[in-house]
Amino acid sequence: MPDLAARYEGKPVLRLLDAYVLDALGALDEKTARANEQMAPKIISALHVEASSWQEAIERSMEMPPGSADELRARWEQYVHEALAAGVTPDVIAWTHKMVDVRFEND
Repeated sequence: MPDLAARYEGKPVLRLLDAYVLDALGALDEKTARANEQMAPKIISALHVEASSWQEAIERSMEMPPGSADELRARWEQYVHEALAAGVTPDVIAWTHKMVDVRFEND
């Protein structure tokens, strides 16, 4: 299990990016989903964007192209197919962290 406290220390947007990807994949846990829905107005305000949801706030603040969630789902499905063909069990958390780290150059 990855050390999430260390991953997110001082990086609140990173937590939201991970949640965004997991949400797009249908893998976001209910507790985080509820918290983000409740915090949506604060998230939108903190990111200084106009949005109607926390997901849209992430998309706009990160200047994601339209269809980003669909692209993530397609990439995940491709990864799952390739992983299973190689005899590897897909790990949605590890894949999400790698995707976010590569796309947003997280150190």
